[in-house]
Amino acid sequence: MLKLKGIVSLLLLGAISGIGFTTLKASALSSSATKYLTATQKTDSKATTMSKKVDREFDKVGMSNLTALTLDGQNNTLPNAPATDVFYTTRAVKASNGASKTVTLGKGSVVSGTVFQKGTFTIYNSHLSKKNQSKVFKGLGTKLPGSAISTTNGTPLTKYTKNTAFANNGVRNLIDLQEKGLQSYFDTDRANNPFISVTSDNYLNYYTTSYKSGNNTNYSKISQSVKIKKFTRGTSNYTYYLAKPLAGFGTTKTRVGKTYLYKLKVSLGHVFMTHDNFNHDTDGFRITVNVGSKKFYATLGNVAESYACTLQGKTFAKFDSAKAKSYIQGLQ
Repeated sequence: MLKLKGIVSLLLLGAISGIGFTTLKASALSSSATKYLTATQKTDSKATTMSKKVDREFDKVGMSNLTALTLDGQNNTLPNAPATDVFYTTRAVKASNGASKTVTLGKGSVVSGTVFQKGTFTIYNSHLSKKNQSKVFKGLGTKLPGSAISTTNGTPLTKYTKNTAFANNGVRNLIDLQEKGLQSYFDTDRANNPFISVTSDNYLNYYTTSYKSGNNTNYSKISQSVKIKKFTRGTSNYTYYLAKPLAGFGTTKTRVGKTYLYKLKVSLGHVFMTHDNFNHDTDGFRITVNVGSKKFYATLGNVAESYACTLQGKTFAKFDSAKAKSYIQGLQ
């Protein structure tokens, strides 16, 4: 049996769930913090010459390079292109939650994840097909965002090269995005913050706050799940054509061939700063992602943060500014 206690602990914290955020209980937001965030949001909503400059530069990067914006460099070395994170299984494999239970994913299953430690590949459950999600949630439970397969006796995975709404040449088109709210201006967002995710069989899933209450988490509790019938991967924008409306997202009914589908446009938006939850120092940057009429966000990596600081006339100590500028402009 896989020994995954350490992995399970990290999964519970959301560290390798593919969501890319840190969380805080919503109840921990004090009245003074709410007042501070409200004032911060109001100030940020007023466009300035500086903020327009930053937004223009990052808008040139486009949706197709969003993942690259979230990568970190190490010791002033620029990150490589986004790593392959979508594979299919070359044989039937057993997935485990670190306890005594396992489920079998059939040969040819499309999985997304990462090698967290030698001998273990961690799967993001929210990216599995509907069929495999059902297996995992029924057999392993619904509390953890991930499960794991052993690669000790050989890696039963091959790069997934098909271009679909889910992936492009082995890399997910759309990383999981957090919904932008008042607490998103803090480094640590709400523990049950809504998010969207795309599955390997091309469903767009929207999780609202109901998937998590206190210490109870249920990743099978998806508020809306809509089949993506057609997908256009543009440089600047993504366009999803859905089988039915995604309520609250402002999808528009569009004729495609002999049928009607529901159009959802996704594009980059405003870059905003985040603040320490306690001392309110400005610590980092996030970029808004417009998903129809709703706003979500992704957290920028240290290279993109460095360039944003440079555009603001500031110095970012975590990464070389000249290299950061070259990296971002190379994505444009």
